[in-house]
Amino acid sequence: MVAELSILKISLKLSNDHRVKMKIFTAIPVLFFLLSVAGNAAEKVIIDTDPGVDDALAIVFAFNSPELEVVGMTSIFGNVNTPLATANSLRLLDIVGSDVPVAEGAIKPLYSPKMPPPDFVHGKDGLGEIYLPPPSRRPIEGSAAEFIVRTVMEYPGDITLIALGPMTNIAIALSLEPDLPRYVKKVVAMGGVLQVMGNVTPVASANIWNDAHAADIVLRTDWDVVLVTADTTRKVRVKDNWLDNIRRNGGSAGKFVHRVSQFYREFYRSTGVLDGFYNHDPTAMAYVINPHLFQTEQRAIRVVTDGISIGHVIAAKERHYGQPGPWFDIPLATITTDVDSDGVMKMIADTIIND
Repeated sequence: MVAELSILKISLKLSNDHRVKMKIFTAIPVLFFLLSVAGNAAEKVIIDTDPGVDDALAIVFAFNSPELEVVGMTSIFGNVNTPLATANSLRLLDIVGSDVPVAEGAIKPLYSPKMPPPDFVHGKDGLGEIYLPPPSRRPIEGSAAEFIVRTVMEYPGDITLIALGPMTNIAIALSLEPDLPRYVKKVVAMGGVLQVMGNVTPVASANIWNDAHAADIVLRTDWDVVLVTADTTRKVRVKDNWLDNIRRNGGSAGKFVHRVSQFYREFYRSTGVLDGFYNHDPTAMAYVINPHLFQTEQRAIRVVTDGISIGHVIAAKERHYGQPGPWFDIPLATITTDVDSDGVMKMIADTIIND
């Protein structure tokens, strides 16, 4: 009898273990599905922009990318003045068929004088002088900085800020909410030259030079900040055959990209860049989507804020930030040092054509 009871207990234990194992095996596919969904969730982004031809390409790319959820745009001076940047942002929403909020940003730098926009690069309308009709939408009430703070706090830890122009709006947002760095997922900014010649001075690129104080604040803030340098973006080119392919196969978005690029293309040709044009802002957008296409380093970054070298990004290595000096105890930022240029251009084309 004792032996029979022991056998019965073992049998019950095996039966129970079997049921538990069956439940585990049944749950595993569900678990993998949930992890897959979580892993593939679109990244929420706010695009801070001064459209601008290359901004327009980046924005079309972003809205067509399933990896990104654009939750709003903020406008800033740079390629154009701020009111036109706002209008162009709204026009681009008409192009991509979206109704996300657009908030108007700062109209001048924090401290330094505002420089005139380079209409010889992007055209008087900022979009290659194609003169789109007035936008069907209007900006929201409130400033860009207020919108950034409000949205980040609504989605703590989920929002990536993408700065395609001067960083004035983000610097103001930091002043409005000192705890903002705790709740921003990441900041990705396009600009700065390290080894190559600047496009506005020998040592400065436009996005940094237009508000060097703001750039210095943002890049030395203790948060996850990435600077996609012009050293990197100049390795990525939009070539004529790429544009023709987009025009033929990319639907209305592809036709728009081709059309808006022609003025910009002619500007680069006039400067001696004969094989296409540099793909600045879309390359920064590509970093957000697939950082594995890039090589990076960790550096302590300061920006020169006055004098003949204003706007110069100085990215110190460990032997400089590890000892007393201007970079000592500055939180490390990420800078891009190289890029798979073919991979970036293929990703942009695939995204627009396959949408």
